[in-house]
Amino acid sequence: MPKAFPWGLELSADLKKFEAQLDEAFSNLPVNGANADECLSLACLAYEFVSKQSTTKNSDFIAIAMVVLARKLVSGDAGCETDLEALFQDLQFASHYYMLREYLYYSYNAPGSLAWTFSDDAVEVKFADQTIPRQFFTVWNDQVLGSKEVFEGFNRGHEIRDLLRGQEENDINPATEAAYAIIREEAQIKLDAYFCIIAHDADISLGDYSYSQFITLYRALLEKALYHRYHASVNDKVGPVFIPEHELVAAAMEESSLPAEVTKAILRDIVFDEAAVKERVDASYFSLYRRHEDDDIVMRPHHFAINEGLVNVLRVIATRRPRLFLQNISQALGDGFVARQQRAWDAQGFIVRKNVSLREFDPSLPDIDLLVISEEPTLGYVMFVCELKSPVPPRWAKDQLRVLNKDGVSKAFQQAKTIEDFLGTEQGIAFLRSVLPQEGLPHFDGFITVINHLIVTSDNAGMFFGDEETPIMNFRTLERLLRRADGDIVLIQRVIDDYNEVADSLISTKMIEFEMGTIKVRYEVVGDCQPLDFPQQSWKNSAERQAMIDDFIASGGHPFDVLPHDPRLRNGD
Repeated sequence: MPKAFPWGLELSADLKKFEAQLDEAFSNLPVNGANADECLSLACLAYEFVSKQSTTKNSDFIAIAMVVLARKLVSGDAGCETDLEALFQDLQFASHYYMLREYLYYSYNAPGSLAWTFSDDAVEVKFADQTIPRQFFTVWNDQVLGSKEVFEGFNRGHEIRDLLRGQEENDINPATEAAYAIIREEAQIKLDAYFCIIAHDADISLGDYSYSQFITLYRALLEKALYHRYHASVNDKVGPVFIPEHELVAAAMEESSLPAEVTKAILRDIVFDEAAVKERVDASYFSLYRRHEDDDIVMRPHHFAINEGLVNVLRVIATRRPRLFLQNISQALGDGFVARQQRAWDAQGFIVRKNVSLREFDPSLPDIDLLVISEEPTLGYVMFVCELKSPVPPRWAKDQLRVLNKDGVSKAFQQAKTIEDFLGTEQGIAFLRSVLPQEGLPHFDGFITVINHLIVTSDNAGMFFGDEETPIMNFRTLERLLRRADGDIVLIQRVIDDYNEVADSLISTKMIEFEMGTIKVRYEVVGDCQPLDFPQQSWKNSAERQAMIDDFIASGGHPFDVLPHDPRLRNGD
C-alpha cells in the first residue's frame, strides 16, 4: 500500500531515504569521471544545437542540468574521454535531479507544500500548495507577454539574417557592420525590458566597478551573443563561443574605454569558475563558464541572449559582498522600485503619493509606500494602499523561500494589516480626509471612499501566502494591468480580486517520469498553458464614460444611492 505524505504532515523517513538514493544516483553518473573541459564544451554544444533546432524551451533541461553539474564542468578534472550520447543521458538525469532537489528544498522549508507518495518501487510528488504552480505560471506569463509587447515595434530580425547570410562569422565588412547596428537596437530593447530598477547609468559601486560599467560590458556581451545567434541561424553553424579573456579585456578597453582591471573584476562576477565554487556562489546565477585548460570564457549565445544578467549579478554581489549590497544596492533598489510603481500609476491619471509617513499619529506605524487615489465622479474616491517589497528576483528554491524571512515579503502582510487597522480608527479616518481634495467631490455634498490594500513585489505572486487575505501581485503583472485598464479602476479592482482564480483555471500540469535504478519516479510540473492577458480598455477620455457621468448628474443621482441608508439622514430612514 503506497504511503502518502500530503499537506501538513511531518517529513517522513521515506523522504530522507529517497533523498539519499537520489544523491547516490547523481554521484554515480558517468559524467563525474569524464574529462571536465570536454564535458563543458559538449554540454554547451548540446544546448546550442537543441536551441537552434527548436526553441530554448526544449533546451531548458540542458541549462538546468548544467547548473547542478557546474562544479564538475569547471573543475578541470582530466578523467576519461567523453561519450556524447552518454553525456546527453547524464544531462537528462541531472535535469530531473535539479527539479527534485528543488522540491525537496521546498518540502523541508515549507512543509506540506508538496505531496509525496512512496511505494516499494515508485515515488511520486505533486503540488499540494496551489500557489507554487501559480507562481511558475505567472513568471512564465509575464515573460511571454512582456517579450511580445517590448518587441512589438521591432521586426528587423529578417534584415539581420539577410545581412549575415553567407558571411564569415568574424569578418568585418559593410554587411556585418550593418547587422551589428540593428543588433544594438535589439540589445537595448532587451536591457530595458530586464529588471531595470536601477538606472543603467547609475554610478553605484559594486566593488571594483560601478553599475554603469557593468551595464557597458554586459551590453557588449549581449550584442555579441545576439550576433552569433543570428549568424548561426543562417549559416548552418552551431555551438558555443570560446572567448580568450585577454581579447575580451582588450576589446572592452578599445570600444568602451573600460580599464582592464574593471573588465576583469566584472568577469569575475559573471563567469562561473573554480573561485565561484569555493565561495559557494550558486551556478544558477551565471550564463558564462570558464574552461579550465585554456582559461577561455565559454558563451552559449542562445542562453546569454535570454538570461537576465542584471538580476544575476545582483545575486552574486549579495552572496559575495553582502555588506556592500546592503550599503549600496538595497536602498537604491527600494527607492527605484517605489519610483517605478509611482510612474506606472501616475501615467494612468491617478493621484499618487509615495512614502507617506504616519508617524505623527503613532511612531510605531509603518510608512505607506504608495498611496494611490482615483477620483470617481459618481461615487467619490477609490484608494489603493500599497506595500512594496523589492527583493532581487529568485533563481532557485532557496531564493524563492527567502520571502518567508521575517524581513521578506511576509513582513509586508503584517505591515498592511497594521495600516488597515489604523485606517479604521478615528485618527485613520482623519488622515484619509487630509489626503483627499479639500473641496470634496464636484456636484455633490458628500461622497464615498473605498479603500483597497495591495502588496506589490518584484517577483512573488503569492507563493507560500495562500492563506493571506491581502491581495499580492508582482510589478510586471500590475504594470501590464494598469496599461490595459486605461484608468478603469473597476477593472483594476476586479482583475486583482479574481487573478488567482482565473490564473488557476489556465494552469495545466503534467507528470514527468524517469527511472532511477529499480525505482520509477514521477513529479509534477507546469505544462503548456494559455497566456493570461487583460482586455485593452479605452476609458479615461472615452465619450461613453463622460456620457455616463453627465446622465448620472442630470438625473439627480448621488454617490450615497449605492448605500442601504443615506448617511445625511440623521435616523437613517
